[in-house]
Amino acid sequence: MPEPLTESKLREWMERMGPALIGISTSICRSRARAEEIVQEAFLRLWRKPPDQGEPVYPSWLRTVVANLSINALKSNRRMRLTLDETAEPASDHRVRAADRTAAREDLDRVERALERLDPAKRTIIMLRAQDEMAYEEIAKVLGVPVGTVMSRLSRARIALQRELEVLDREESGASFDIRRYRAAGGA
Repeated sequence: MPEPLTESKLREWMERMGPALIGISTSICRSRARAEEIVQEAFLRLWRKPPDQGEPVYPSWLRTVVANLSINALKSNRRMRLTLDETAEPASDHRVRAADRTAAREDLDRVERALERLDPAKRTIIMLRAQDEMAYEEIAKVLGVPVGTVMSRLSRARIALQRELEVLDREESGASFDIRRYRAAGGA
């Protein structure tokens, strides 16, 4: 049975392997924020149950875990996009369907941008619930907290996400070109 990992030893492995693992994950899932979450999850798995072979296999074990988690995240993201595309109401006009798909993609991109602005703890709990479709009990096991704590953290995370979406809306509406304001200012 492997020797449990000490905090200082885990910290050493995080400093030694963290940047390279983030690079691997970013190259797969193309999101630095998501890659950081994935690497954090890999180190959490190492902390909870290190490989039986001990420290000599940690580098290859961590790379494998990060690659698999990154691929799963990429597949999950694609499934989410496909689901959004499939849920668009069928219409007789192809242009309407294309516009619906474009709007759905824009909404998803907006949510992803808002998620990236959240602190990692809030982003993680939302992703565990929404993207990984975990039940509260499963999230509680993963995070090592009571179910009630999961519920309250998730509630706070959802409120924070809503605020970030509102901030993005204000930023985008303020930065966009408005022909009425242009004309009111004496433009053509």
